[in-house]
Amino acid sequence: MMPTAVWATFCLVLSFRLADAAPKVPANRIVTKNLMLSNGLDFGKWGIIEYCPDGSFAANIEAKYEDPHLTDLDETALNAIKLYCSTPEGHHEGYITSTIGDEGEWKGIRACSNGLMTGMRAQVLPYQGSLLDDVAVQNVEMECNYGESTILAHDAVGLSKAGEWGLMAKCNEGSAICGLEIRYEMPNLVVDTTAVADISMFCCAVESLHTTEAPTTESPETTV
Repeated sequence: MMPTAVWATFCLVLSFRLADAAPKVPANRIVTKNLMLSNGLDFGKWGIIEYCPDGSFAANIEAKYEDPHLTDLDETALNAIKLYCSTPEGHHEGYITSTIGDEGEWKGIRACSNGLMTGMRAQVLPYQGSLLDDVAVQNVEMECNYGESTILAHDAVGLSKAGEWGLMAKCNEGSAICGLEIRYEMPNLVVDTTAVADISMFCCAVESLHTTEAPTTESPETTV
């Protein structure tokens, strides 16, 4: 049995490690909801979480996407996304991202025509089995200004096999998307890899009012 003093030291070290690993929410940010894909896959590991600077929210998106090639036996489709942050008044505040894969090219920025991003869903190719190529997330659709419009992260062409669109996960009224985390499967020369397999986004209150309420996890709507 581990001595009491050694056990106490182990627990203390573990607590510091967990504290270092926890995502650091910027001061004055109120995270109100965690949006999850209804059809994400459990390949790979979750990457870092990044948040827009205080007072800003996602308004534009850019995708890093690998176009399909006839000679490529291990396609990866979506390799990364960036969310570009703006204040409600339209002042740009840089961008946030998570894990960024090596394959593909950045396809250009897509912007909400009005307002901030308030929801998301993804096109995901389900698990294809051991004999076929898995690519997982192929595209992302963002909701703008509580359903006023939607935009695609990129215009995919020549998909060898198109996946299914999941359900739209949405922020509450008075909140908008402010954070991003990607689940990514690293390249492997031996095993079929998928790159981006799942996506999580976070909603923050547009009004910076202090509260002790814990964020909720979004259950996607029952309609597409």
